[in-house]
Amino acid sequence: MSSRRNTLIRTVAALCGDIAVGVGLAIACAWIVEVAALGLFLSFLLWLVGTLLALALSQYLVHPAVQLVLSDRKLDAACKALASLTKSTPNTGAQVGEEVMNFGRKSWQSMAERMRKAV
Repeated sequence: MSSRRNTLIRTVAALCGDIAVGVGLAIACAWIVEVAALGLFLSFLLWLVGTLLALALSQYLVHPAVQLVLSDRKLDAACKALASLTKSTPNTGAQVGEEVMNFGRKSWQSMAERMRKAV
C-alpha cells in the first residue's frame, strides 16, 4: 500500500515539476521573441531550443530532485506525522467551520443593519 502511495506522490510531484519547467521556459522564449523582435525562422529555432532545454532540465534536474527529496523513508514519516495529527484533533475542522460561519453571519448582519440605517 505505501509503495503505491509513494509512487503516486512522486509521480504527481514530477509532473508538477515538469509543467513548471515547461511553462517557465515557454514564458522565457515568448519574452525573448517579443523583446528581440525575431523573425519567423529564428523564433522557431528558439522554441526548438527551449523545448530541448525543458526536456533536459526535466530529465537531469527535476526527476533526480524528486527522487532525492521524496524518498520512501521521508514520505512514510510525513504520512505518519499527518495521520497522528488528524487523529489527535478530530473536531478541529468542525470547530473552524463553525467559527467561519459565525463570522460570516455576524458580518452579514452588520452589513444589513448599516444598509437599513442608510435607507
